[in-house]
Amino acid sequence: MRSSDALIITSRHNPYFRDLATARRDKNLMALEGRRLVEDALSRGLTPRLCAVTPDYITQNGHPPTPYLIIKEDLLAHLSDTRTPQGIVLFVDRPYATLQDAARHDRLIILDGVQDPGNVGTIVRTAEAFGFQGIIITPGTASPFSDKAVRASMGSFLGVTIAQADYVDLTTLDHCLISLVLDATNRLSRDLFMGRYAICFGQEGRGLSPDLEALSQTTVSIPMTGPTESLNVAAAAAIVMACASGAI
Repeated sequence: MRSSDALIITSRHNPYFRDLATARRDKNLMALEGRRLVEDALSRGLTPRLCAVTPDYITQNGHPPTPYLIIKEDLLAHLSDTRTPQGIVLFVDRPYATLQDAARHDRLIILDGVQDPGNVGTIVRTAEAFGFQGIIITPGTASPFSDKAVRASMGSFLGVTIAQADYVDLTTLDHCLISLVLDATNRLSRDLFMGRYAICFGQEGRGLSPDLEALSQTTVSIPMTGPTESLNVAAAAAIVMACASGAI
């Protein structure tokens, strides 16, 4: 619905606000905040479920390009995951693709048990930057559509195909699975990344699951000259993707 100035929601007991609060808790929906992210999501065809704006937002930015509710600033703060709400929140379905859709891309990223949503979002952003258009999430990996992951990806989650899969599903891929591990025999080299392939990244502490490592055709490690034993998974992923894409 499109609210008018005379219908500003001022109470948490308002049934429309309760709908918004329910949407905020719905694990099948994601909340997008800020004009740029909302407009980008709508321009890419994501279906809006609910939208709320403050009066100040309309004064500064005009009307959103989708039906909306007008709510007081303090109520929007209850829906926001940030310290400084940006005046608009849009709820959309979490845009998971099918594994088949992701597998159409020649170069994939597989995230295996990466639990920190900030790392997941950063990897999504890095993947888009280096031309990896498909990302596959295994069980135990943080959602790339959580608030923290969305902020870290800076909107890149809208530019890549993201699917969920278990280890049995991964056996249907015709890509060469290349896993980053500490004790690999192959040192990082551009020559390893040819044809159709999927690069697998695991937890920073545990590493890849034995199931996924067993499915891998090739393993690779990042040569390091200092005493550091391992890198943050997002940093390691950036190095590997840059090498694979020929950027370094």
